[in-house]
Amino acid sequence: MSGGPDSAAGAGRPPGAHSSVSVGAVSARDHATVHIAGQDIVLVTGTPYRLTPWPAVPELLTWVDARTQPSRLLKAGNGVVPFRRREAEMDAFHTWRLTGGAIRIQLIHGGGGQGKTRFADEVARRSMERGWGVWSAPALRRTDASGVFTGPTPAELSGARGMLVVVDYADRYDTDALTTLLELVRGIANVPVRILLLARQTGAWWHHIWSHFGSEGIDCTAIALPPLSPRAEQRPAEFGVARDRFAEVLGHAPARRPGRRPVPRHDWGHAAYELVLTVHMAALVAVLAELSGDEIPSNPLDVSLYLLARERTHWSIVNGPHDTLDSRRMDKAVFVATLTGGLPSYAQGERALRRLGLSPGEIDVLIDDHRLCYPPPHPDSPARRSSRGEPVLEPLYPDRLGEDFLALTIPGHRVRHYPSYPAAVTWPARLLTPDESGLAPEWTRPALTTLVETARHWTHVAEDQLAPLLRAHPELAVAAGGGVIAALAELLPGDVELLSLIRSRLPAERSADLDVGAAALAGPLAGHDAAQAESGPELARGTDELVRVHSRAGELDTALRWSQGAVESWRLLAGRDPAAHGRDLVRALITHAGCLTALRLTDEASAAAEEAVAASRGAVPGGPGRAELAYALLNAAGARRQAGREDGADAAAEAVGILRALTVEKPDRYGTGLATALTLLCELHITDDDPARAEAAGREAVSLLDVLAKQRPPLRAELSRALSELARALAQAGTVGKAIPPGSRAVRLRRELARDNPLAFNPRLAISLMNLAGYHADLDDHRTAVPLAREAVDVFEQCARTLPRAYGGKLLAAAENLARILERAGRYPEADAVRRRHRLPDPE
Repeated sequence: MSGGPDSAAGAGRPPGAHSSVSVGAVSARDHATVHIAGQDIVLVTGTPYRLTPWPAVPELLTWVDARTQPSRLLKAGNGVVPFRRREAEMDAFHTWRLTGGAIRIQLIHGGGGQGKTRFADEVARRSMERGWGVWSAPALRRTDASGVFTGPTPAELSGARGMLVVVDYADRYDTDALTTLLELVRGIANVPVRILLLARQTGAWWHHIWSHFGSEGIDCTAIALPPLSPRAEQRPAEFGVARDRFAEVLGHAPARRPGRRPVPRHDWGHAAYELVLTVHMAALVAVLAELSGDEIPSNPLDVSLYLLARERTHWSIVNGPHDTLDSRRMDKAVFVATLTGGLPSYAQGERALRRLGLSPGEIDVLIDDHRLCYPPPHPDSPARRSSRGEPVLEPLYPDRLGEDFLALTIPGHRVRHYPSYPAAVTWPARLLTPDESGLAPEWTRPALTTLVETARHWTHVAEDQLAPLLRAHPELAVAAGGGVIAALAELLPGDVELLSLIRSRLPAERSADLDVGAAALAGPLAGHDAAQAESGPELARGTDELVRVHSRAGELDTALRWSQGAVESWRLLAGRDPAAHGRDLVRALITHAGCLTALRLTDEASAAAEEAVAASRGAVPGGPGRAELAYALLNAAGARRQAGREDGADAAAEAVGILRALTVEKPDRYGTGLATALTLLCELHITDDDPARAEAAGREAVSLLDVLAKQRPPLRAELSRALSELARALAQAGTVGKAIPPGSRAVRLRRELARDNPLAFNPRLAISLMNLAGYHADLDDHRTAVPLAREAVDVFEQCARTLPRAYGGKLLAAAENLARILERAGRYPEADAVRRRHRLPDPE
């Protein structure tokens, strides 16, 4: 067996193990060190934030407050509408809170308006009733890179049966800042700690948290919160409960009063009413309209319009006495706030508003006016008192209401009776256009994300704003990241001109995040590329590119389909003109064999790989040169190993010799290929039980890639592979202790890579975890080995759900590895449970 990265001090300790935080250091970002001292985690750079006790009572609102800014009644924390119909979920959470280890993390995810925050508020209230201390994490912006977090003092925790920390909008945190916050939380109490994360979706950020803490034995789970009223016939009852409660709070007569005006019939089957927030918004507006003698809106859009009109009235009431409010200027402030999701500093707020033509004096007044209307969370906290370094321009919530505000402010819609601002047609472009040096503004990612989400529901935003902006500046999509690019490909699949333009701006050597975006673009552009091809060779080259894009993104099944087509195309063309296209056929065969090998389709992979070698040696007239022969040999080596042949290392060694000579001639061109070949040779020597040669090849590969990866970050993936194989060689040689450092480096690198692209890198991460767990087990360090082995099983389970044919067998191997480590640790009941779950045979 083998080993894993060092666990953080105190991970998985039992309650009461110690009551203070040990002095140490963890890394939050490359440029910021986190020093644990007393009860704080202090980053050298960043903004101060404090965990605040969960409000024991809701915000007190007068009738005047509620009527002038009714959106405050929709805040989950105020709990205006009674909590109901989620007792099953509440019971499950109660069980989760009371069971398990010293620290547990749970993510509850669902769409905006699904009821996550309201559920958390009820969880907090019931937990406090049972003697738990409950704290709320600060709301961080997406642009925050780090922060200073202060946790509860021992006095505040005195007598608490446990500590619950709620982190809302967890997916909007910078991942490193969120990790730092959770590191603080888990180290400041000598009582059970439960961390509840709320987010719209899972993704790379959650995978990072799950990997980081799960590898240390901390239980991390994710649960989707279902709709409160999944069926249309259930929604009128929910509407009625909410309407009656809002009527009571607003001082209106009970809903069943004789002579009450009948409520218009809503289309409860409308998709918007799947969200409990939309139902509650409709109920609130019905009461407000009755109070004012207005016609009651009967559809989701009219409900938004009515609430936005009330927001405007609130602006006038709050700011009117100061005689500083210009309604158009306030529209600009709310627009910037909502598009960007709020900005982390006065300086960024000033830069954004200056783009809309405001002078410094106007900006000072406007930010103050906006703050009066939309104060930041916990405005009385010492950490959030007014300063030019604090966050500004809180966005308009709920998010869907904010998106409607953006779309209605921008001309081009057909909604009548909404204030017209012709100049607003330029605002998105003015806020997002790169500066003279070509740099995108700091708020590009959240702003473009919001614009895409708004465009999903408003055609004029998609056609008149989003698409023209990106045609003029396609680099903005690249700056916003692979997630935004994928959303654009889904939103605008027919705009092949725009998608082609964005694709043309993708760097040749790109991150895993952008690989995901490139793969998303490939689908809608495939037909366009085929139609644009003017010849058979051009069409075949387009197919080659599709193979590369999908394989880099980890979409191996898709890559295989395209690679088969590429081989067929080039075989036909090479048959007609061998001198012109024999080399193209070899390259297509090499790629196709690689896809087949990756999917463990052994027979097909061997046939394709050997055909490529034969062609490269001149069996096909016009065959390619030394480089193609080397790459064909590398694929053949892998295929031979997979087929159980003993001559795989011979092919790899021949490839290394060719590439070593080519690297001497052109190091920039062939150095990477040589390092890759050395890594494979190391792996094959391990298979042949030749650890000395394996170690030599592995050390040379790591040495080359350590240099190359600093110059070209995408090569970190190959470096992680070389480290993993070197660790295996050292373990095979009987020096297991020496295997742990390279094995740990491989795990750390693959966690980072999998965070950006789990589909491509999760399988490699799982292999490294499984190996590392074995190294630690061989050294009888079972406390470290068990959580690593569990994580390997969890990751392979995710892989197997996506591609069972490729990863089902590896999942069983990982489960067997975990069971054996548990048995060696003397934890036989847990080992038996693993075997039963995965239907493994009992050990002999």
